[in-house]
Amino acid sequence: MIDVSQWRASIGLWNYCQAASSRPANGCYSLHSFKAAVDSKSGNNTPGEKISKLPAALSLIAFLLLLFDILRHILMIPLTGNYYQVQCTTGVTVTDMNYLQSVVLPGGSSSNLIYNDHYLIVCLCKLLLLSGDVELNPGPMIDDEPDIVLLLNWLEPLVDWKPFGLLLPGITQQDITTIEDFEIGSDQSKLGLFSKWLKNNPTATWRDVLNALTKREEINLLKTINDQLQVYQCTGGTTDAATNTVPVVPTVSSSVSEPDTSTTSGNPRNILQSHSYKLAHAISVNLYNVTDALYAQDLVLQQTKEEMHVLGVTDNEKSSKLVNVIQTQLEAYVNQKQYLIKICHVLLYQQHCALTDIVSSILHQLGQSIPVVTSISSIPDHVQGYADSMRQHYKHQPIIATEWPPRIGKDFFGRLALVEKQDSSTQAESAWHLLRGQVDKTVKLIENEEISVEDVLQPTDSSLSLRVVIDGPPGIGKTTLCRKLLNMWSNGPLPHQQYDLVLYCPLKNSKIATATTLADLFVCQRYEVLMVTEWFEKKNGEGLLIIFDGWDERSEQLRQTSLAASIICKEKLDQCSVIVTSRSYASSSLLEIMSNLSRHVQVIGFSEEEISIVIIQTLQKDTKLAQQLIDKKRKDDKNEEPFTTTQSSKDSQLAVKLINDLKVRNDVQSLCYVPLVCSMVILVYCKEGGHLPTTLTQLYENFILQTIRRRVKKHDSNPRTLGSLSSLPSQLSKPLQEMCQLAYTNLANTTMTFSSHQLQSLSEAVKEDYLGLMTTFTEYDEEKYQFLHLSVQEFLAAWWIAKHEKKTEEVFKDHFDDDHFRLCLRFVAGLTHLEHESYQKYFNKQQLDLQCKKKPLFGFETCHLSYFYHNPKLANGHVSSDDFDNVPILLLQILYESQNTTLCQVLAQSINNLSLCLNWDRVSLSLFDWLCLSYCINNSNTTWNHLHLHSVFNNQSLSVFTAGLNNSSLKTQCKRLEIELNGSTDELIHKLLQSSLLYNIQECYCRLLFGQYVPCLVLIQFLNLPQLKVLHLRMENPIVPTTGNTYYTDKCTELEKCIEMNSMLQKLEIKYIGENEITSTIISVIRGVTRNKTIISLTIDVRLILCTPPPLPDGVIKQLLKDNNTLQALSLDVPDKRLPSSLNIVEEVNTPLTALEIGWSSKLMTSSLLPHIKGLHCLILPEPYQPHLLFLCHPNLHTLTLLLDAANSAIELFTILKTNTTLKALSVGIERVYTSSMGTSLQDMLTQNQTLKYLEIKYSIHNSFLYFLTAGLRHNTSLQQLSVPIPLIKEIRTFINVISQKNNLTELKVNFNPDRSYSNCSEEEKKKILTPLFFEQVLPAVTNMLQSHTTIRLLRIECKYINNESSQPNWVELVQHLYDTIFIHPSLEYINLKASRLLEDTLKDQRKTLIDRHRKEQPHKPLPIVY
Repeated sequence: MIDVSQWRASIGLWNYCQAASSRPANGCYSLHSFKAAVDSKSGNNTPGEKISKLPAALSLIAFLLLLFDILRHILMIPLTGNYYQVQCTTGVTVTDMNYLQSVVLPGGSSSNLIYNDHYLIVCLCKLLLLSGDVELNPGPMIDDEPDIVLLLNWLEPLVDWKPFGLLLPGITQQDITTIEDFEIGSDQSKLGLFSKWLKNNPTATWRDVLNALTKREEINLLKTINDQLQVYQCTGGTTDAATNTVPVVPTVSSSVSEPDTSTTSGNPRNILQSHSYKLAHAISVNLYNVTDALYAQDLVLQQTKEEMHVLGVTDNEKSSKLVNVIQTQLEAYVNQKQYLIKICHVLLYQQHCALTDIVSSILHQLGQSIPVVTSISSIPDHVQGYADSMRQHYKHQPIIATEWPPRIGKDFFGRLALVEKQDSSTQAESAWHLLRGQVDKTVKLIENEEISVEDVLQPTDSSLSLRVVIDGPPGIGKTTLCRKLLNMWSNGPLPHQQYDLVLYCPLKNSKIATATTLADLFVCQRYEVLMVTEWFEKKNGEGLLIIFDGWDERSEQLRQTSLAASIICKEKLDQCSVIVTSRSYASSSLLEIMSNLSRHVQVIGFSEEEISIVIIQTLQKDTKLAQQLIDKKRKDDKNEEPFTTTQSSKDSQLAVKLINDLKVRNDVQSLCYVPLVCSMVILVYCKEGGHLPTTLTQLYENFILQTIRRRVKKHDSNPRTLGSLSSLPSQLSKPLQEMCQLAYTNLANTTMTFSSHQLQSLSEAVKEDYLGLMTTFTEYDEEKYQFLHLSVQEFLAAWWIAKHEKKTEEVFKDHFDDDHFRLCLRFVAGLTHLEHESYQKYFNKQQLDLQCKKKPLFGFETCHLSYFYHNPKLANGHVSSDDFDNVPILLLQILYESQNTTLCQVLAQSINNLSLCLNWDRVSLSLFDWLCLSYCINNSNTTWNHLHLHSVFNNQSLSVFTAGLNNSSLKTQCKRLEIELNGSTDELIHKLLQSSLLYNIQECYCRLLFGQYVPCLVLIQFLNLPQLKVLHLRMENPIVPTTGNTYYTDKCTELEKCIEMNSMLQKLEIKYIGENEITSTIISVIRGVTRNKTIISLTIDVRLILCTPPPLPDGVIKQLLKDNNTLQALSLDVPDKRLPSSLNIVEEVNTPLTALEIGWSSKLMTSSLLPHIKGLHCLILPEPYQPHLLFLCHPNLHTLTLLLDAANSAIELFTILKTNTTLKALSVGIERVYTSSMGTSLQDMLTQNQTLKYLEIKYSIHNSFLYFLTAGLRHNTSLQQLSVPIPLIKEIRTFINVISQKNNLTELKVNFNPDRSYSNCSEEEKKKILTPLFFEQVLPAVTNMLQSHTTIRLLRIECKYINNESSQPNWVELVQHLYDTIFIHPSLEYINLKASRLLEDTLKDQRKTLIDRHRKEQPHKPLPIVY
């Protein structure tokens, strides 16, 4: 007899362990989680008991396989790889068959199980049925202890983990501080937080997590976890099952809306699933019409349509498959709700009773209204006949109407945006930006709502009679949008409303423009027209949609008095719907006469995704291949992967190449937002054989030439005789010259359109067709002219400046600072190559300061880091500065456009100290900017002292940058490189390091974030740089590819030999954080350094996550200390569990160490190594150590970090230091062991010691201890830096007053903490007490101190418990007074105020005024760094 409870526990275990089993097997964590889950679910049963029941279970399975063999012919069980899903009547879902085999049935035959998977699942389902009331609670519940894997996964988006952690029961500020001190990444910090919480609080539950998120108002995370817990609670961990229960967290803060947890009333996927059976049956009645209608609206693929017409399959089977396809398509859509609504609208207009009922139910559950559908049966035959003929007419006309540049895409017209009310000046400005193709940067568009073409005719109120205005600049796609709507209507009903007839009325047609009757608007004249118009007139236009295209092309008079105006204003046919298109400048007059506007829509050009789709559909004519390519592009974008294709089609490969080229050349891509320019780019790209011209100038020159060739071809001339614009025959060059002068004249006047009288002086050759470069339109009864696009006008204006202006250089100078001429001047640079010597002044910026702005180091940090860093300042982070606008991005772009290598050298030599910093907070570079930068550096023929390329944050940036570094002359070099790479690979790192720029590099500081590479191989590549002296390499969370053991062993051996033989390397630092162990790599590094003859500093810091690696072999560290005779500084942070068992047996130390740092995770090393090392000058320890032994072995200590855990140890240390004359820098951690004797010893030490310069005290000191510290400082004359955390009490005034009198003290860090008497107070209570104390006690005291202390250089003030919502009028005055003092202080260089938002806001508001005052009163003193 089978123990059913064992089956229940196993079933529960499958889902409970999904999170752990889904993680990569890169450590022991998943196994521990799995084991814990097994133990927690197994009750009192031993493993032996479980196994003993297995034969009975297998016997029953064998019996059921025979008994229910027929079930496999009845049940439809989808087989997809190793994943199966069977819905049982109990609601349990069985997943991951291989996983079940390994957990539930250990010892079974793998091959047999796999062969009989189908039967096994059926039998398992039967077992569940037989087991009775199966438990449905295998997943986490609201009051369960959280699983750490789920915590990490679900809270991965959480950014502010520290305030969240303080809200978890059992977590204290000290816990947060301890984790923060480790200085690890956010993910590792959260792992430490969750581990500490679960350890501190055995009663921790998911409810605690939700409560903390509620208090932090993390609404999205709250909803996500709330929904996940609910789904687990209701479905047993299966997120696919429908639920209908109350939320797990019933109430939240009033400012937080409750999540919608009903998956049957809001989840499109589940709604469709619940209706799928009835829907399939109803569709089968009218299968072919439904399929055709869905295909016409692009809701299913052509392949699906073809499958529905296959013979030999019943309509029921086909309709079931169609519903399945719809469900699959729904899964792929980002906006599933919108897709399902579109499906419903198509089905609704089939006017089938059963379908209508089903669709109405779906729309109701989606929260949508039911569209009104006019019955087709009520339409007379003559009206239906005319409508059918118009449908055929619209269906066969192209959606893209332009002839030149050639048509692009299938039916794209660009994005649509609902426009808020705006004045005409704003609208005109918007139109200008749209013409520039910079729609994403137009401020006006930010608040406007983007809509789809299907929603253009969505009713705005109860009235079905709509008046819609669509405007936009020329070439943006207004007419294309109209033709798209016509095509949609011809293939089926339009969404939201059923129109019996749609009339397209182009207002440039004189017959339409002067129409006086409805019949005059019928462009396609047939005998039924009079009857059709009479029928619609009797209904006042009901069921009729009229599209008036080109309002701007009508005369002013006709705009007021025509039939079209009467219909638009609802004076006639008030029940019909109307769409009017217009250029932006004329839409204002239209809006003035429309008091009944339903919707104002602006066509704003292509999105980046649409540009890609248009390119694919234009170049790849095979619709199936094109769609596959579009799907692949979306998938690659979603996964943030480079766009690639495996298609062999040359057209597909060409499309992929152009899309990828445009990502780099975003200067070209930004213009492609306008459909007309996008077409132009595709044309030139194809003409150039699948290559973008090097510069934008060459691209436009090519297009202008193609346009003129087309014109020549029309006149039966041979276009191939035209080689370039510069060599045109006179009959063409003269008209071109006139056109260019016209372009320049109007551009200088910021005019985009010009009238006929401005063209009177042009020759007849120009007026014939304007070389095909212009378009005409009518404005206010006057014929107007405009270039194809603004950028075309700008190029022609540049051609005039470069080729025909006598004083080109002066024109360039006059417009250099004119943003309106920015693109034009780029064209001028491309045409002239800026060869005249006068252009050098723009690039010869004397002492252009682009150096790194680093946070200054305090004294103790400088002492410590000087042993391990060639330049200690490089260890500190950047600060924001008001001088960071100097990065000459525009100059770099102009430089690239000119292709002038001499100017590259001029610009490089003008940069101060040949040091260039491109840190992320200084400047954000596009891929095109990186291309320009690499061109400049590559051709600078300069040895750069320092390049900081922190902004290279992705593979594409790195790839573009390295591709441009192709100078093989070695004239361009770099001495020091700082770089941060995100997501890099072995190949990309190799390309960077192989560039000639780094051939003679001496210092390299590199941080690798994520990525996929082999650490050992990366190290070899860096160490192969022939002149490298300093390497600091930090690797964080890489994915280490699986390689063969032999390959990896060989590379480790190569690494060891590479380090051993390196005769240049002096300082090596390797820091690693990740889940993959790199023991072999670390062993090779240590062994290589052991035999190296030049390395004087070694740092190894390894922090492994969720992984227990093998320990280092015996003797590795021992051999290093014994055999190496050059190493002077050693920093090791290797977890104790990785240290060899014989570490404590160190016979002799021959290494001439003067500095030793032992990391916080290597505590065992302190007791094992320290007794055997003598004569250190710098010692950094994580553990307490007897002070007298330290100074006995190291009498010349200069820098010391020590933890004091006993009062006696502190007294002993301070007593020694009374007479010590060698120690300069001391950092002590005092762990709440304060006594009056200890305080007295500190006071005496400060009074008597006159050589200690830098003192840091960690952890908050006792209230009474502040007295002794203050008394000691009063008599001290040697301290230059003091860092101390002190309680925020009234006595701080005395402390700060003493500081203000100590001119020797130039560096001060004070962290104000709550008094210990507040330890039992809540965070809010602490804030309430400390906030007024800080503003009314600390700030005035600090201000007074700065006013009297004239030598202080560095100051940092921090206070955590401040209420940012609290403020008093006098507090603002106090803050302003403080900043006034800071910016006129004679010596202050740096101040960091980390306390209140009021401080930040006041500085932001007053910064400009404060800076101006500083520069006026202290013009020769550098601006203080304040943040």
